[in-house]
Parts: sequence; C-alpha cells; structure tokens
Amino acid sequence: MPDDIYFYERTKGRTDGRCRFLSNFYKAMMIIDNKEYATVEHYFQSMKHAGTELEEKIKLASTPAKSKKLAWTRELPPDWPEMKEGVMLRAMRAKFSQHSKLADRLLATGNACLHEDSPTDMYWGVKGLDRSGKLLMMVRGELLEETSRKDYK
Repeated sequence: MPDDIYFYERTKGRTDGRCRFLSNFYKAMMIIDNKEYATVEHYFQSMKHAGTELEEKIKLASTPAKSKKLAWTRELPPDWPEMKEGVMLRAMRAKFSQHSKLADRLLATGNACLHEDSPTDMYWGVKGLDRSGKLLMMVRGELLEETSRKDYK
C-alpha cells in the first residue's frame, strides 16, 4: 500500500477510483436511529436540520450532491461548528460497521495516510485541515482494535 491514499467522490488527478469507497458520496445504505440513509453525506447534511421538515427532504434526496445543496438552503444551527465532527464520525462508523466488505477494504489501506482530495474544501479536504481523512484513519484504528480483540478471544 502507498504511504498516502487520495480519494474523492469522482476520479480525478491523484485519485484512481479504487478508493472511491472512502468518499462520503459513496452509496452504502446505513441505518442510524432507525432511519435509512443512502450515504454518509445524506446523514451528515440532514443532521444540519435535524428535527425540521427539511431533514426528511435532505435524507431522501436522489444524490449526495442534491442533499448537500438542499442543506445549504437554510441557515445552519449556531452550534453546528461544534457538532459537525461528531456527526461525521458517527456516520463513518455506521458505514463501516454495517458494511463488512467496506470495513475490510478500509483495513486493507494499512497504515497509509488517507486524504480527501477535494479541490475546494478547506475543512474536510487535503488542501485544508483534511479532517475527513483523519476521521477515516480514526475509524480504521477502531476497526483494527475491534478485529484484534475478536482474534484474541
């Protein structure tokens, strides 16, 4: 495995498509709080408007990009900056805990640094804080620990 792995919702530049499954736009139906979400992005965007009529519209959007666009039609809650990482981490954990093949693929990245190769996102992407990649590496570490515990028993 390479030292650095770049992923994004579409293949471009440094991303070759093999690690597209790491993207929040990758279709991997998951259930969180008894609700189905098509992607991590659907969950993340809908939580920006939890408890409002917009939450359901975002959840049911036909694509992750449409869910994101819908979420930006209203002002974000004032506490969103403090909440967003926890929301994203919860969604990523759900994706990989509910899809064992995806979990295996994440584990197969070994110790490589994971980077979301977004050309514009200064928070989640590699050109900024790269929080998406860092959270995925955290989830990978948790999965590895869980696997080690199972193997030890």
